[in-house]
Amino acid sequence: MTKHSYHKISLIPQIVVFFAGFSFLVFEISWNRILSLYLGSTVFASTLVLATFMGGLGFGGMFWGRYINRLKPNKHLLAALFGIIGLLGVVNYVLFSFGLPGLYETMAGTGVVLRESIVYLVAFVMLIVSAFFMGGILPTIAKILIRGNDQIKHHMGHIYGLETLGSTLGGLITGFIFLGQLGQLETVAAGTFVMLMLAFVAWRFMPLPGVDEASVPDKETKSKKPATDWRKPALMLTFMCGLAVIALQVIWVRMLKVYLTNTSYTFSLIASLVIAGLFAGSWYYKSGRNKVAAPGKRISLLYILLAALSVFGLIVLLNLPEAMLFPLHDVFNTHFTRLLIIPVVVSIIVILPVAAVSGYAFPFAVDLYTQSYQNVGRNVGRIMLANALGSFVGPLIAAFLFIPLAGTGRSILLVAILLFLALVFTLRHLPESDRKNPRIMALVSIALLFLVTISGLHMRILPPSFHLEDKKVLHYNEAVQGTLVVGEVSEGNNSVKSTYVNNASVIGSSYDAIKAVKMVGHMPFFAGLQAKKALIVGFGIGVTTSAIASHDEIEQIDCVELVPGLKKAAKYYSALNNNIVNDPRLTIHGDDGRHFLQSTSETYDLISSDPTHPVLGSGNLYTTAYFELYKKHLNPGGMVTQYLPLHKLNRDDLLGLIKTFHHVFPHTVVWLGHYHAVLMGSTDPVKIDFEKWSSRIADFPKDPYFYANPYHLAANLIFDPLAIEDFPKEIKINTDNRSYVEFFDFSVFREENLPQNLAYLNFNRDGVFRVFHNIPDTMKMKRFIEANKMMTRGLEGMLRNDKRLLYNQLQKAFRIAPENEELPFLLKLYFRE
Repeated sequence: MTKHSYHKISLIPQIVVFFAGFSFLVFEISWNRILSLYLGSTVFASTLVLATFMGGLGFGGMFWGRYINRLKPNKHLLAALFGIIGLLGVVNYVLFSFGLPGLYETMAGTGVVLRESIVYLVAFVMLIVSAFFMGGILPTIAKILIRGNDQIKHHMGHIYGLETLGSTLGGLITGFIFLGQLGQLETVAAGTFVMLMLAFVAWRFMPLPGVDEASVPDKETKSKKPATDWRKPALMLTFMCGLAVIALQVIWVRMLKVYLTNTSYTFSLIASLVIAGLFAGSWYYKSGRNKVAAPGKRISLLYILLAALSVFGLIVLLNLPEAMLFPLHDVFNTHFTRLLIIPVVVSIIVILPVAAVSGYAFPFAVDLYTQSYQNVGRNVGRIMLANALGSFVGPLIAAFLFIPLAGTGRSILLVAILLFLALVFTLRHLPESDRKNPRIMALVSIALLFLVTISGLHMRILPPSFHLEDKKVLHYNEAVQGTLVVGEVSEGNNSVKSTYVNNASVIGSSYDAIKAVKMVGHMPFFAGLQAKKALIVGFGIGVTTSAIASHDEIEQIDCVELVPGLKKAAKYYSALNNNIVNDPRLTIHGDDGRHFLQSTSETYDLISSDPTHPVLGSGNLYTTAYFELYKKHLNPGGMVTQYLPLHKLNRDDLLGLIKTFHHVFPHTVVWLGHYHAVLMGSTDPVKIDFEKWSSRIADFPKDPYFYANPYHLAANLIFDPLAIEDFPKEIKINTDNRSYVEFFDFSVFREENLPQNLAYLNFNRDGVFRVFHNIPDTMKMKRFIEANKMMTRGLEGMLRNDKRLLYNQLQKAFRIAPENEELPFLLKLYFRE
């Protein structure tokens, strides 16, 4: 064994290690997305999935590390592990995509607790099994490559660094390219293909060193017992690194969701940069450029660095809008740079340093723990187990203990305090010279005192608009599912309220927003629906729910809301929602809408949905599979309505969502409400007798926020089934497998999209006279349609900063249809006439 033999890792092992990490992230991200569809897009589900995966990796590392410790370096075992992981990728896809929905279907009549327990058990067993085999890769490769005590430091840092670098690129490519361009099934197939190729390469080409001796289990051979037993400090360090980094990742994502646009891309990027930090730290460790030689001092320094960098990151995040978001807004003046470059900059400052310390600690702990290279596989497995147990505990305490009790800001302080307490415990197992180092103890004492002192400071995390517009905070709550804020800004003698969950506006109190959500609730009843039971997906501030409740025939209203705390925020909009939270017919279920529909056996006469924008995290509520769930839970003669945004969508995406809804509900009509649209589907053809339509509207109490002239409302119909069937052939259906609104083109953020979409719908509107019959005055109907076109043309002009066009179009529309009360209202609203 030469002095510099540790530099000689050949190309084939490096390629194998790199693509192993790459494929791990391909599978992890794919499985996590599939499970979110069936277990729910909730913090509870995502945290348990993450914790389960990390736990499986840890126990796999421990088991396979002990197993290979009894063997000679074995490339055939490595090949077998790769092959099994690849095959499990396909098995998991089939079980997750088809088995879990089948379980819900089969167990429809059983109790909720039993059904959910079995579904979760099946999902987590498969996840643990896959992660268990993944956990064997790193110790097996370490066993093959490390053949001398002088190789442990360099080779371990090199192996771990390549694996994390592969994971970083795997996460980025999966989130940005594979899932959107290939599709979910094809992404899993790509991961399986890579794994099977790695199995072949490992079996056929993986070189083995020319050393024949087998290691002796549980016996340190050819090594001197060190004066200090470093095993407990090494295990504690890796446990706390896993706990801190993954707990902080949960907290960071929660905080950044308040500041940044919430897209699948943004947070795939952040998760990948965490792994990039691990790579940077491990690569620095293998370089050997470490100024602190004494292991005890280095352990203390790592704890202190982790805690200090965490607190520094908190200070940055608390001041992020003023310090970075607003100054960089003009520098990065494209949506691509705002959505990606700013998160990268934030991650480099806040996340990367903490992750790098953890990445340094892992190979360092292996080096400390391993007294002989012959036991390196087993020891890598033990270090992996300690790290994975910390990674298992970290997200659980962050999501379900720290954030609900202390909020996100103080949660970071609690993590820092835990790190300092772990250091105090670890000092008991260090050499006496390190344990009694007065500088370390003084620093720890000062740090703990500082953290306890500042924990009482004001740490509210507010959306950027609150800082920019100086909004008054009326209500603030940090819950497990998100940060809820109600704000108010004064505009002259008026005040406008807005409600945010994280950085997504639930609804504003502007006229166009209220009009659209009221249409979601009212239009089915005006069209003739007879409904006793209604389901609303998305409570918001309760406007849609109150619109439905205003129809006396409704006897039961179930509402599914991911953030149940919105019920408390609804009191600030009592004038708009008629104090709906006090309605005895209303039951609010805290759940993901899709998961609720999968797990309930209830059926409804009306299902109304008002989710957040599909590109902002709710893309799975705009796919064929989700709309099929509507159909499954709809009684004969029932109807479905869903809010459809016109902004942040290209024309083809917008038409694609309409076509997707129509694909499931062939009897679909589309209504236009100012800057928004409403989809309405039925189990029966939508044929409306205009006289009955008028009679039902006449019986409806006058609403100052909703103009209910029968001709005016009918003129808002823009597409019927025949018009939708005439869409261009290239318009695609949106599916779970390939969701173009979840994995979108960045051109969707062009401000021009909204006026262009509005113009397209306005120009191509068709179907009023096919849907409505028995119209007593067809000329009047034509006048109202023409006036509606003019009004919409004016709104399109105002979006392009041509307010004079809006004024002229409203004036022309009023001359054509003076009976339309909305037109003078809009003149007064926009021009104070």
